[in-house]
Amino acid sequence: MNLVSVILPFYNAEDLLVKTIQSIIGQTYSHIELIMIDDGSTDQSQQVARSYTHLSNVKLLIQENEGAAVARNTGLKAASGIFIQFMDAGDIITADKIQQQVEAIRDDMHKVAVCNYVMFSNEADLQSDHFPDQSSFIYTTNETQDFLINLWGGYGRRNFIQTNSWLIPRNLIERAGGWRPYRCPDDDGEFFSRILLASSGIVYTPGVYNYYHTVSAAGVQLSKSKDRKHLMNSLLSIDLKHKYLLAKGKHPKIKAAIGSQYFRFAVDTYPHQRILSKIAFKRYKSLGHKIEAPLIGGWPFELIKYVFGWRIARLIRYILRD
Repeated sequence: MNLVSVILPFYNAEDLLVKTIQSIIGQTYSHIELIMIDDGSTDQSQQVARSYTHLSNVKLLIQENEGAAVARNTGLKAASGIFIQFMDAGDIITADKIQQQVEAIRDDMHKVAVCNYVMFSNEADLQSDHFPDQSSFIYTTNETQDFLINLWGGYGRRNFIQTNSWLIPRNLIERAGGWRPYRCPDDDGEFFSRILLASSGIVYTPGVYNYYHTVSAAGVQLSKSKDRKHLMNSLLSIDLKHKYLLAKGKHPKIKAAIGSQYFRFAVDTYPHQRILSKIAFKRYKSLGHKIEAPLIGGWPFELIKYVFGWRIARLIRYILRD
């Protein structure tokens, strides 16, 4: 049986860790090692994690606070599995998620497996039997470039796939490289673009789910971040994703996908980071592909956008809500 290494970084997550850990050690796939990385927590997170280290397949690593990407790389260095499952504190995966995904790709170690995700904020959400239709952007394909272009808005609507939804053969990470060691709200977008483009395809595994805890994730949303360095890294991520798509080959929708990324960044960072917003909008314009301005908010903001432009609408929204 192939070993799966589950890599779980955490920082000040004492109230979130137990459910996440239990969802991992409770997997139907038994050949798992759990590697937890304490990224310099100052609360009781380390004690919570340490309470599970009596289990033979659980390891706890400790480092100074360097961010989730560096912590994941620390976990990768200690991992022994030929498959890698990344997890974030607060999130949960269904009991047979890893088993179903291992079975889906074990005969083709050049492909990655993906499942649907459900966003939740409380226990009631976990009990719901309502699952969103994500078939427009989560599906089986060998066209990895087109998959990313579709995900990033090349055909219209932008979407995202949360980190835990994937199961990755380790050889693909060795080929594409680990996590870029920076603090960035889009570190997963940059990382998985390299992984997918290095792979030979994506296999969708229906019926298993990644439950994404939106409350714990709220602090890293791009539109809420005010840290200039982090936002500069997000802009760099878009630049890199553009580079990766071009290196894969010509595609008629690259400009639409990357333009959507730049335009969304320009809107989200206005007005609190006007210079970065201006740079992103200039890069969008340089592509020469016109895209409809992203949504600002509800109908009042959309009306203001239509009449006065997206900057005025975004400024008013920022003053009133942000």
